[in-house]
Amino acid sequence: MKSDFRLRARVAPGGVLLASLLAASVAHADADKQTAREEEVIVTGTHAVTATKTDTQLVEIPQSISIVSDQDIRDQGALTMQDALQYTPGVTNAGDDSRGDFNIIRSFLSEQYLDGLKRNFGFIYLPRSEVYTFDRVDVLLGPSAVLYGAGSSGGLVNLVSKRPRFDFGGEVTASFGTYNRKQAQFDVYGALNDTMAARVVGLYRDSDMEIGYLPDDRQVLQPSFTWKPDDRTEVTLIGLYQRDYTGPSQNFVPLATSLYAPPGRKVPASRLLGEPYFNKGPKQDGELTLLIDHSFNDWAKVRSSTRIAADNTRYGEIYGTWDFSDVLHPFIDPEQTTIARALFAYQAHYRSVDTDNSLEMKFQNGPISNQVLVGIDYSWFHQLAQQAYGGATPINVFNPVYGAANVPDWFPETRQVLKDTGLYGQDQIRYQELATLVLGVRHDHVSTTNSGLPNEIDNVTTYRAGLTLNVGHEIYPYASYSESFQPVSGLNQFNQSFKPLSGKAYEGGVKWQPLHGTLLRVAYYDITENNHLVADPNNPLNSIQSGSVKARGVEVQADHRIAGDITLTAGYSHNSAKQSGQDRQEDNVPEDTASLFATKTLILPGGTTMRFGGGVRYVGKQLAGDTDFLQVITPSYTLADGLLAIEHNRWALQLNAVNLFDRDYYSLCSQYGYCENGERRTYNAAITYRLQ
Repeated sequence: MKSDFRLRARVAPGGVLLASLLAASVAHADADKQTAREEEVIVTGTHAVTATKTDTQLVEIPQSISIVSDQDIRDQGALTMQDALQYTPGVTNAGDDSRGDFNIIRSFLSEQYLDGLKRNFGFIYLPRSEVYTFDRVDVLLGPSAVLYGAGSSGGLVNLVSKRPRFDFGGEVTASFGTYNRKQAQFDVYGALNDTMAARVVGLYRDSDMEIGYLPDDRQVLQPSFTWKPDDRTEVTLIGLYQRDYTGPSQNFVPLATSLYAPPGRKVPASRLLGEPYFNKGPKQDGELTLLIDHSFNDWAKVRSSTRIAADNTRYGEIYGTWDFSDVLHPFIDPEQTTIARALFAYQAHYRSVDTDNSLEMKFQNGPISNQVLVGIDYSWFHQLAQQAYGGATPINVFNPVYGAANVPDWFPETRQVLKDTGLYGQDQIRYQELATLVLGVRHDHVSTTNSGLPNEIDNVTTYRAGLTLNVGHEIYPYASYSESFQPVSGLNQFNQSFKPLSGKAYEGGVKWQPLHGTLLRVAYYDITENNHLVADPNNPLNSIQSGSVKARGVEVQADHRIAGDITLTAGYSHNSAKQSGQDRQEDNVPEDTASLFATKTLILPGGTTMRFGGGVRYVGKQLAGDTDFLQVITPSYTLADGLLAIEHNRWALQLNAVNLFDRDYYSLCSQYGYCENGERRTYNAAITYRLQ
């Protein structure tokens, strides 16, 4: 309880801050009537810091990177971080999972960062990030160990928080949607004086889930302050408090009542196969982030980013289970209506400290310029966790009766401490405007301590090299080599630690920017990862490590944005991923995905604007299992989303529909005998009042 109180106290000033900013609106409103709203400015995404930790044009980066702006998130009706990446080629999420933000990039589970600092340390049960607190989402595809240390072979997702601004603005929104979703949120920013600015973002949600009896409630408060004493120095402090109360969104529906169900035997997506009192739990997240940028002069600057975080999670799930040697016959009664169930419960306390400090220097020697970056980062992650796993009472899947008492039998508490210290260096060498060569090297010292197990020490050196050419007409071909290294935090369900993952990747492609608001990229990649994590064939809730995985693929992405007119984003990805010793596609990784989302803005009489549009998403079939035993094929599916928004003066009304035509589909089916239902049609209507 003391920990909870401290986390709440850190963000208590947010209420005072909000009142101050709202009061300031009276003084600023008249003076700023002629100022264009920020929403009228389309973010073209021509520069990024995530890929090189320096401000670099996207076309000069010898690696694939996609940027999803907050306007993209709104237009697409994304309610979670996983939703926000559904139109990004190379990214899949294989079904909704409320246990955390888990995405797959180029066949590999991605790493998540927040403001350039690691947020998740492997498969841990953090609250899912709130998209309303983001300014944008950067997706860096491919290994990035040289700059970010331990990370995924597929890539990383960097969430960029909303930050204070010195002009006054903001909004207040109320929204209503499917599953009794009711949400109120606000975002207010402005100057406190000539050198200080502030921002506060807040959200309250009361909602149910698609699965019956389960909640999806949330409270968020994110205050931030920026001090800018001069043009060379900027210091930003960001606080975050978040509390979720939700249940598991994955339902493990038997194959016999889902994909292979005969007429009249299919279980609806809303059917809870667990227990209303057990299949839910609270998650709390408290964070404090300090960001410092200081330029000594025109050729030298320092950056420092530090975050401390504390998280508490309680999670429970009762789910159907059956004999894995005969998964097509899961019933335990002659009438074939009742299945056995198992119980899994988890409670954990996470604590982490992350810091990244770098020095950037620029040198010019005739036609050659150097942009050198050297830095040191450190991560400390501490986990106290306790698990319960065992049997539970059976249930009739067609006529469930809830209320049976199932008491978890808790295993002893385990402790894990992960420490990672990294030294890195990078040089961006430019020859006039014709070529850019990026070279990087990093050394990591990683220490992992688990209860009852010997301390594990890993010393790893990783490398990166990339070349980009400017061949004229804004065409930039590139080629790169990069490496990854990732200790796996957490323990499996038998309290055993995992071996580190390691990967190597080759990538080549071309970027073309014919207009300021248009960017096209085509990329080919070849990635190999060792000690790959796969589901345990004897227990789908457990993970084991098996051999290596090789992923080869092609990605195509096109973005076109004209302010106040047309926006369009299109993507296609073909990915061949195979485990060593197997001649088939990796389990639950589609070979082909494609998407297209477009909006059009019309200016109507009386100063009213209307924006409408929509998107189409295609996910190819997914294989799971081996033909020697059982191979399950998740059918391909195509979904459509829709948008209609009307704005008049300071008011805006927006309606989003996801899975507009209510397509019945499965996001994932497994050889272990279950399917996960895809999200049916959902609506969300929001009314917004802008403060300026």
